[in-house]
Amino acid sequence: MPITVRNVSLTYNAGTPLETAAVKNVSFEIADGSFVGVMGHTGCGKSTMLQLIDGLLKPDSGEILIDGEDINARAYDRAMLRRKVGMVFQYPEVQLFETTVEKDVSFGLKHSGLSAQEVGERVRRALEMLGFDYEKVRGKSPLGFSGGEKRRIAIAGVLAVMPDYLLLDEPIAGLDPLSRADFLNLLKKLNSEGMTIVMISHNANGIAESAERLLVFEDGCLVEDGSVAEVFRDTEGLRRRGLGVSASRELAELLNKGGIELPQDICTYDKLRDALLQRLKGGGAT
Repeated sequence: MPITVRNVSLTYNAGTPLETAAVKNVSFEIADGSFVGVMGHTGCGKSTMLQLIDGLLKPDSGEILIDGEDINARAYDRAMLRRKVGMVFQYPEVQLFETTVEKDVSFGLKHSGLSAQEVGERVRRALEMLGFDYEKVRGKSPLGFSGGEKRRIAIAGVLAVMPDYLLLDEPIAGLDPLSRADFLNLLKKLNSEGMTIVMISHNANGIAESAERLLVFEDGCLVEDGSVAEVFRDTEGLRRRGLGVSASRELAELLNKGGIELPQDICTYDKLRDALLQRLKGGGAT
């Protein structure tokens, strides 16, 4: 069943001089198995929205339903929420604290009721998915790795729980291009296997190449909601909000302005390449 956000609002420091309306009457639904990107300026409410879905924050009004159940209802099983929803914060590597990689990755499974063998299998699978040799890293301190490796170890700890829904706040920030591509490929693989993914990112190329739908937040409000191609078509509107579009969308727009007619829904490298090849073959725009 989907994630349903219904008329949700949240104000920080209500009734004080620091009162800030972080989320204002926001509603949307995320279908099972979808990959949704989220964009918006710092302070627009997007990170707060993810923390509301994860149950770390409670809304002042409105409902958040996961699998048809209100996660803020008094009788709701919060342990179930922790098993269903995994949250990767920005720079998750700063949260590493255990003495070994194996202990850190398995921490979220401590009260899962799984056997030691099942926990070990999940830890192995998660680390190998992130490109590690389980036997080589399991006994090492997680703090002895490079910054990018520590981030992957921290994310492995979330994946070991095997959540149905994975929420990520700027997971590719600070990664080099190769590491970024590898990580996005992993997310696409997880999504193809049925995991629902919601990813905040300022990286328009990353959003275009991996997400199928895009939510845009501004000043606590959801101002755009559509396919990535639909939202990126409004390049001027996004620029007015201080947001960018993918490099492929920008190049396609420039080529159109220069007289080379291309489809208006181009936002990925593959679509741009295919459209240009069709032009070279004399097929024209589609």
